[in-house]
Amino acid sequence: MRTSRAVLASVRTIRSLVESPRLGEDATVNGWVRSVRRMKKVAFADIGDGTSADTLAVVLTPEQSKQLSTGACVQLSGKLSESPGNQKFELQVAEPVPGKPDPVKVLGPADQSYPLQKKFHTAEYLRTIPSFRWKTLGNSSVLRYRSYAQSRIARYFESAGFTQVSSPIITSSDCEGAGEVFTINSGEPDKNQKQPYFFGDKPAYLSVSSQLHLEVYAAALSRVWNMAPAFRAEKSDTNRHLSEFWMVEAELAFTESLKDVMTVAEQMIRAAVPDSAMAIDIIQSNKQSSSTKQETLKQRWQMLSQPKPWARVTYTEAVELLRKEFPSLKWGDSLSSEQEKHLAAHIIQGPVFVTDYPMHQKPFYMKKNAVSDETKATVACFDLLVPEMGELIGGSLREDDHQTLLSAMNDNNMNPDDLEWYLDLRKYGSFPHGGYGMGFERLVCFVCGVENIREAIGFPRWAGSCVC
Repeated sequence: MRTSRAVLASVRTIRSLVESPRLGEDATVNGWVRSVRRMKKVAFADIGDGTSADTLAVVLTPEQSKQLSTGACVQLSGKLSESPGNQKFELQVAEPVPGKPDPVKVLGPADQSYPLQKKFHTAEYLRTIPSFRWKTLGNSSVLRYRSYAQSRIARYFESAGFTQVSSPIITSSDCEGAGEVFTINSGEPDKNQKQPYFFGDKPAYLSVSSQLHLEVYAAALSRVWNMAPAFRAEKSDTNRHLSEFWMVEAELAFTESLKDVMTVAEQMIRAAVPDSAMAIDIIQSNKQSSSTKQETLKQRWQMLSQPKPWARVTYTEAVELLRKEFPSLKWGDSLSSEQEKHLAAHIIQGPVFVTDYPMHQKPFYMKKNAVSDETKATVACFDLLVPEMGELIGGSLREDDHQTLLSAMNDNNMNPDDLEWYLDLRKYGSFPHGGYGMGFERLVCFVCGVENIREAIGFPRWAGSCVC
């Protein structure tokens, strides 16, 4: 009798078939029917299992095909053979043999109302059917790249001596100090309190960033990173904003150089550039797109993996460069998304770190640069800008002097008591350090050519929408 291990070993994924077809051998595959075409003497089906952008071409009899319908989950057994069509190979389903398992087994049927038929579906429509949207070719490739990028980023940090840590999702602090936080309550008002705080006499929030907690970890482990969800309660209805997203963040102890932090950020991104197999997967998923888009994707990957270090300019230099196109721009103005994209795409023509922004534009925790003119005070920080996307990463050196940090909090109308634990890092064994954060979905958008960030995450949440 065959063991369950042997049964599992006999089942091939479509990815494994593409990588090693072994023509002439018997194979069993599981998957979902993408399409069925019936002719008088023969029938064809395309089967996908999500492990690859490729589908498996299946040849079977018209009688066998009666069991198949678009969307159905099936198990098919047969022989891998060279294909006379456009595919390199096909699965020729075996004839049924009395007393043996049926070579066509329907694991889960789907009726005529199956929402994904063989036609074009808009991204807006697909978001209304969250149970099915990731079955489409382009969307499933995005999920595979997310997995690939997470793995490569983790591998990079491990090789660079970082320890992965887990930061809390619930926090008592608003890291950015902008007030765009989701407040948590118990749901049942306490008669003795005006507001129902669940965690005590102070409000708690969903985290907008792990940075402050990562600094605590860095004070113990020197080099730390994590990838965690972040939440922002801003009501921005744009293709670049989500209410729930994922952040990759890192903190480095014992550095007084912004260059060190930028180098780590650059090497992390380079590690996530698609290798040849992942590149083929993404291109395959865009095969119905124009050749221009496919070429754009290849250019982006080449741009990120170029051998020379990425450009670095100060905010002051960036303003001067941009004035030719935007003459009204003056020192102290925030760079708009349009200006960021123009700088990266048309002036630098590649990724660019913009450093040393005006102090009034940035959060309280960034380390102030030494300047002779206080009206042009800047902080040791950077934004990484890329063409067509704009900002991808933001980072800085962190203020490590207790009194300076306390003054910065007071200047920003913050209550130091709310962050006493954070201030204590500067009172006891303070250390020079820096770090950064990257919106993971923005990286996915840029690498996969996704225009709307809502297509870069499994279940997008934004103001006014939480489908499931």
